This record gives sequence, C-alpha cells and structure tokens, in this order.
Amino acid sequence: MKTARIKVTTRGEGMEEALAATEKLGTDSGLAHKEQLRLRLLAEELIGLMRGIAGSVEACYQAEQEERRFRLCLSADVTLDKEMRKQLLAASSSGKNAAARGFMGKLREMVAIVVLPKSQSSPGVSNLSLGLISMGSPRGYVSGADTYNWSMSTYMSEVKSKRGENAEADEAWDELEKSIVANLADEVTVQIVGHNAEITITKAF
Repeated sequence: MKTARIKVTTRGEGMEEALAATEKLGTDSGLAHKEQLRLRLLAEELIGLMRGIAGSVEACYQAEQEERRFRLCLSADVTLDKEMRKQLLAASSSGKNAAARGFMGKLREMVAIVVLPKSQSSPGVSNLSLGLISMGSPRGYVSGADTYNWSMSTYMSEVKSKRGENAEADEAWDELEKSIVANLADEVTVQIVGHNAEITITKAF
C-alpha cells in the first residue's frame, strides 16, 4: 500500500495532509498505537527538513508500506538563487550556521551544499557538514558531481570507527545519540541528481 503523492512546501502547505495520510497508512497496516506515533515522528522529521531551506521550495511526499516495512520519501528540486547561495556560504564557511546544528540540521545543509554550482561548492565550504557528506558517501564527496548518494548507516559506521580520535567525530556521535531519526529509523538515504534531492527514511516494525 502507499499514500497519494502529496505536495508539501517550505511554507507548511500540505504538511498536515501528509501526516494524516501517513497515520492512516499505519492504522490500515495494523500498527500498534506506539508504533503509529513513531511512524508519525519520522514523517514529521522528514517533512521538517523543508522548513530550514531558504526560499520557496516545493517537494513531493509519499509513504509506502509492505507488510510491516515502511518507506517515507521526500523528493524536491532545490535551486538556490544568488542571495540564498550567499547566505548559505557565509554561514557555512564561518562555522556559525546555527540551523545546521544537530544531525537533521546538518543533513539539510548537506543537501543545499551538494546542489550548489561546482565553482561554489569546493571542499572547505562548510566546517559543519563536510564531515557528514564525506563519511556518509561510499565513494566520498565529489564537488559538483551530477549524482550523489549518502546513507545514514555508512555515516554511523564511519563516525563510530573514528570516535575518540577527534572532536568532530565525538560531536557527531553525540548528535546521533540525541537524534529522533537516528534512534528510530532503520536507514536514511539521500540521492541527489543535479538539483533534485530525494530523501528516504526506512523503518520496519
């Protein structure tokens, strides 16, 4: 079973409809009340990624279910205008981008950085998120690449292996321990092709 494809925006449009559809999918699948709450929390966190993206962005949300395995997917074309790029680069390069604190904040900034034009997304553009970018990609981060893939499981494994070696890894592990998504989801994947970003959360009950 799957929900309809629902348009959600950075202005909050479509969010309640998407959450209601996700809840109904969980109910129809026979999830217990606590399981439904966890599924809704994951949907809220995923859709909440939209709120931190500067400017007006529209995305397509859809939830799918097979037996007791769920996939929550958010797909959006992220195109940053000149002023949005300027703000992102200034906040990222200074290392003082408060919006990029925490695991989901860094994930959101990572998407914005990867879709930047090659001339503006060189290594060093972000003191906060390049570690997340490189450690979560099986092939490493390639500036300006047309296709980019990232997974939470790869990232967690890399961070765990580097704990105790440097402050960045220790901070990243602390963020993972505090993250709702990292604690509840089985996997989070990001695929970026050009300016299109698709983020998928997988959870089995």
